[in-house]
Amino acid sequence: MDFKSAPSTEKDIFLCHNGADKPWVEMLAERIEQEPYRNRNLAVVFDKWDFPKGGNIVLDIEKYIDKARVIGIVVSRAMLAAEWPTMERTIAVWSDPSGARGRVVPLLKENVTLPASLRMRNWIDFRDPDKFEDSFAELIRYLRGEPTPRGRGTFSPTVPVTPLPYEPAPIQITSSVGADRINERLVANLYRVTSLPERVYYASTKLRKKEEIRDYTDSAPPFILRDGKLYTFCDLNTTDVFRPVFKKNAVVEADAFTDWFSDEDYSRRAIELLNICLKEHAWQRRIRFDGGKGRYFFRPLDIKETTEESSSGKVKYHYSGGKPVRIPWKLGGVRKWREVTTPHTRRVKQNDGKYSDEPFGWRHQGFRANFILVLDSLMLKLEPTYLLTKDDGKSPRTNKWVGPILSHWLNQERNGQILRTLRFWSLVIARAKELVIDTGQTPVRVDLTPVSGKLDFGIASDQVNFDKLMEAEIQDDVVVPQLELFGEETSIAYTEEVQFAEEDREDETALER
Repeated sequence: MDFKSAPSTEKDIFLCHNGADKPWVEMLAERIEQEPYRNRNLAVVFDKWDFPKGGNIVLDIEKYIDKARVIGIVVSRAMLAAEWPTMERTIAVWSDPSGARGRVVPLLKENVTLPASLRMRNWIDFRDPDKFEDSFAELIRYLRGEPTPRGRGTFSPTVPVTPLPYEPAPIQITSSVGADRINERLVANLYRVTSLPERVYYASTKLRKKEEIRDYTDSAPPFILRDGKLYTFCDLNTTDVFRPVFKKNAVVEADAFTDWFSDEDYSRRAIELLNICLKEHAWQRRIRFDGGKGRYFFRPLDIKETTEESSSGKVKYHYSGGKPVRIPWKLGGVRKWREVTTPHTRRVKQNDGKYSDEPFGWRHQGFRANFILVLDSLMLKLEPTYLLTKDDGKSPRTNKWVGPILSHWLNQERNGQILRTLRFWSLVIARAKELVIDTGQTPVRVDLTPVSGKLDFGIASDQVNFDKLMEAEIQDDVVVPQLELFGEETSIAYTEEVQFAEEDREDETALER
């Protein structure tokens, strides 16, 4: 079939460019129009060919942008500095503002920074003349709507290839619409557990609820209750702390702890007991726990508490004072400070119609941490988070606006910030390169090198130095927007761990950081 014998009025791509790039763009347009597509050749909108002399150029731009399936924006230094291509680019972007339709494709001709309106788009890299043919083949695949060939990753099933009615271009990915065949490193927020207690001890007990232990002792080691028995890592044959809660003639027994992981029910018990040990470990480091949401955080320093008794005899607590918590750590060999607990304010409208910022409790950087099983391997999972507390610095706020705003803060963080924060909290909870949790026998040890793996696909140009990336984004830690809350506060249902935390009235000024 002679494709050129039947010209089509359909236009496949509008090439938005600067006059300084016209020779290169004309060459590209000629190459595109030589490529077959369905029962014709691909068609290009190129001003030299399609805009009549003396015509209204603005109306021509609008007409052809609406008519073309794809708008290719040739990005170069000259293009970004000129006014007319900027106008064309603006019209093109607003024709598909979210990028969902895939109409706008930046063609990166030179090594420049993409404008914000184009960064979310799939782009094709024409910067290297030696790889022009590979990039051109990628553009043609995009215009034809063909699937992008990918590396042989292990996370997706293999899709059968449909035979094409023409000879396909060589497979070499050089754009953001597909994955490059390179070795990529995937870093997780998981840390390997390298040692565990050898045995778990248990005996019949009089306790039915964990909080009943306070009637017998104020310093009980971590334990769980199941089926009328108390389970702990402490050797019940040599410690007397639990003896008052044993049933008469109770017999102390012991299991190999690793055997628990071969049973589904006992595996859950093992994870629970390990997580309670982690809470106790954090408590010893003055890190408090919000049982409602599973978050660890620091209370403010020097909070002053006073009480007021009402006529009905009910005691009301009042809190005042308090100092931020700042923690030093070394980043790239330089000592840095991170303020993890800071006073929070909200904007309140005054009677005169003006707004003012008023104290509104505390804002905390915190983390979630728990042991999990991943492919039969025991891991510690860390997850950075935020929370807001009331004036006491420990009771979380639960207004309906809090969740969306905290999620907004988290969603603004980039990979470098998250990786840096993971390193920060792992050092805070461990104070060493290895986390060691005392159990009364063999400790729980966690290697604080994040679990990572290799993929054989990724983005070839996306290579960064980990430490330099974290250093470049160090200022992002302190830029946290304020929160406006509306409506009444709601109460929160405390878990037993938080109720236990409320009994801590210690002076925290001696906090070692």
